Amino acid sequence: MTVSPAQMERYKRELGRLETLIDSVFALVIVLIAFDIPRPDDLGMADFGQFLKQQTAAIAASAIGLAVVLVYWFQSNMLLGNLARTDGKHAIFSVFQVFAVLVYLYTVGLGIDLDNAPPALALQSLAAALVGFMAAAAWWYASKDEHLLSPDISKEEIGALRLRVLAEPLTAVLTFILAFVSPLLWELGWFAYPVFAWLLRRAGVHDK
Repeated sequence: MTVSPAQMERYKRELGRLETLIDSVFALVIVLIAFDIPRPDDLGMADFGQFLKQQTAAIAASAIGLAVVLVYWFQSNMLLGNLARTDGKHAIFSVFQVFAVLVYLYTVGLGIDLDNAPPALALQSLAAALVGFMAAAAWWYASKDEHLLSPDISKEEIGALRLRVLAEPLTAVLTFILAFVSPLLWELGWFAYPVFAWLLRRAGVHDK
């Protein structure tokens, strides 16, 4: 499809606005999760150890929530940084990702309120997976025929990123399953992310 210079300029401006929207939402979600971390209310230092013992699970869930959002934010910056412009379909994928991030924020709070009940943890993993799959869909669409990409990115990098972008949602799918086994395994399951990232990076290298 031929794009006129006027359309190209409009798509570039839309990409800038999209980046601002995504950054704003991620920043807001990070702040809100941080404020939702349990903290002692008017407790003396003698009671701090008891507070940690009682709230370890909730603090761990909040920390995982923050880590997941930060990983997705860095991923978003990396993917958007490789674009030269956006269009309507790509913007729709990105807006759905923003919506999924807000849903994820809700599930993090739900998990804390329900004391890490398995269904709440499973919902948190499901929301995290949705964020990742929306990001992957946006990248796959943008890299199709390289019609939205910066000319500076190579074909090898495009192919590698198509696999690499799946590491986060695959980790979330794993933790979704582990949520029904035990909260501890759910927490440990998130540490599989570097393994998924390494395996997919290796697969990308072999595909070159």
